[in-house]
Amino acid sequence: MAPYHIRKYQDQDREAVIDMFSKGILRHIPSGFFYQLKQPRSFLFLLGGPGALFLASGSLLLSLLALPGLLAILWLLVRYPFNNYLDHALRTDMRDIKKSYLSDRGSCFWVAESEGKVVGTVCGCPVQPAPGGQKRLELLHLSVRQDYRGLGIAQSLTQTLLQFAKDQGYGIVILNVLIFNRPAQRVYEKMGFWKTHKAYESLKWRMAAIPFFYYEYTVPL
Repeated sequence: MAPYHIRKYQDQDREAVIDMFSKGILRHIPSGFFYQLKQPRSFLFLLGGPGALFLASGSLLLSLLALPGLLAILWLLVRYPFNNYLDHALRTDMRDIKKSYLSDRGSCFWVAESEGKVVGTVCGCPVQPAPGGQKRLELLHLSVRQDYRGLGIAQSLTQTLLQFAKDQGYGIVILNVLIFNRPAQRVYEKMGFWKTHKAYESLKWRMAAIPFFYYEYTVPL
């Protein structure tokens, strides 16, 4: 295993970080598409559409030709929230990473570096206190390069953020993860996060019928 170390983000990391972040988001699209294919409403859409066309036209060939078009519509529907999320992030917090995460003591952005290359990222920022006044930190943008996965880098990055949360006096760390992203869920659960609920992050994700699992971690005193 190539050695790696974790450090705070620096300006020279930007190109590698944005490239890895963008590829990491877009890599989920095929998984989202296959997840969607397994859902009852997609099954009805893909079978019901050609079936209705056959009943209306009496042409089996025409109804079969409609299926690729319906698959393309489903692909575009799934792809939309991922592209929208990526575009929004690149225009907001990821546009100026230092300003977003390193200008305040309560937030931070780390990279994992191996052989001079940025191979992983994670960041955290404060959110509104939970009932009872506990300070909460949100874990965001955990990503590891495809060719460096399975080496424990995601766990190390997560542990770095959890230690930061403890040092800064946070009581709870929160995050959300795509419902079909089992590798990420295993990492979080291994680190002590527990699942609180399932929900859609926004209307765009609801339209694509892709929910998220929400997790919390109680920071030890």
